[in-house]
Amino acid sequence: MRSSGRVEFIETIRKALDRNDPGERSLDDIIQNEPDATDVGLLETIASRDTRSHLALLDRLINAGKRVNVRVLTAKDAVSAATSISKIAADKNAEWGDRKLVVAWDHPLVKNMALPTGLKPLDIPVYFPYINLGDTDRQEAFRRHAEEAFIGITSADYCIAETATLTMKTRPGQPRCVSLLPSIHIAIIRLEQILTNLKELYTLLKWNPTEQAEGITHCMTYITGPSKTADIEATLVHGAHGPRELSIIVLTG
Repeated sequence: MRSSGRVEFIETIRKALDRNDPGERSLDDIIQNEPDATDVGLLETIASRDTRSHLALLDRLINAGKRVNVRVLTAKDAVSAATSISKIAADKNAEWGDRKLVVAWDHPLVKNMALPTGLKPLDIPVYFPYINLGDTDRQEAFRRHAEEAFIGITSADYCIAETATLTMKTRPGQPRCVSLLPSIHIAIIRLEQILTNLKELYTLLKWNPTEQAEGITHCMTYITGPSKTADIEATLVHGAHGPRELSIIVLTG
């Protein structure tokens, strides 16, 4: 569009919006650069939540999970969470073949569960990704394990109580394939990682100093329930494009 045409186009929009500010505006005029009173109040609300408030959000998460086929479990600590995972691994069958194996994030909450030790009696190996991205052979080996795994274990950055939505940044050692390729996805989070809604999430991502320093990394994934599609004869099927089951284990201790 030529300059004169662009000016005419913008002027038409201004008239339609009943705007009387024909002057040019910079990005600083358009983009909010500092939190307003609402943002500050919301950040303070999130930061000041006590245990009772967090547990109330957990109840909302459990109820929301029922609507989207997400199983929400609680555990007092890493040992209890590992016990829950061992039970799931023992009870569930591998989707492809008889071999059972697990892939997991390199994340403190996941590592604290000592899953290789806990699953050894079940003869289920646990594979973690390699942080050194230059080691292509080991990276490729982990991808093959992820393709063969029947359970993928991750943590998450936040979980939205209103919709039972996991929010997960991709980082070294925390690849997307762990939550996408295995037929069962289990996410481990702390109680205080539960937020009320997307408004709280976006406020934290935009104005929390720690989040501002890191940014959203090269990918941020939102997961609400297991994979599902109704493309064929409008029949709902789980697991067509990703995990067929999703469980969230909330550490309450």
